[in-house]
Amino acid sequence: MVRYKARYLLFNILYPPNSTSASPSKHIDFLAPTPELATSELAALIRDSLQREFGDHGAGVAGNLSGFGPLFPLCASLLLEANIMAGVEIVKYFSPATSTGIVRVAREHVRLVWAALTYLGEIRGKKVVVRVVHCAGTIKKAERRAVVRAGAEVGIVLEGLVDLEEGWDEDMEE
Repeated sequence: MVRYKARYLLFNILYPPNSTSASPSKHIDFLAPTPELATSELAALIRDSLQREFGDHGAGVAGNLSGFGPLFPLCASLLLEANIMAGVEIVKYFSPATSTGIVRVAREHVRLVWAALTYLGEIRGKKVVVRVVHCAGTIKKAERRAVVRAGAEVGIVLEGLVDLEEGWDEDMEE
């Protein structure tokens, strides 16, 4: 029996600010909630990016993202053409609140999908920057890294709030 060896890419969707003015805050200002984006829509965006950036080879990799490709390449391509595999879940996790997601990728195609995510520049007409922050061998490790990163972001924001509160106390004493 052939085992499907996968990697899990943890990514953030960043929304750059519209203005060019620099912000004095310590945390990243352009982490924002993503408006209701379905995982199937995100998977379609990744497949389109693979097709656009890497041509026929990228389209073949997109067929392999489902997990059927390494075992049954002909079946995967036929099912993809028939649009039957459109609902197959390659995006294992996506949180619109934190704009964080996890994508399952065949081990051989990690760099291509990573590049396709990086080249994804627009979602629903809005400019975005997709940043892959971790590559893991298991989904559990990717989830743990997502929790650690979220905790670090919250800590940075809370430190900034504490600094603001200390300044507020000094203003009140005067």
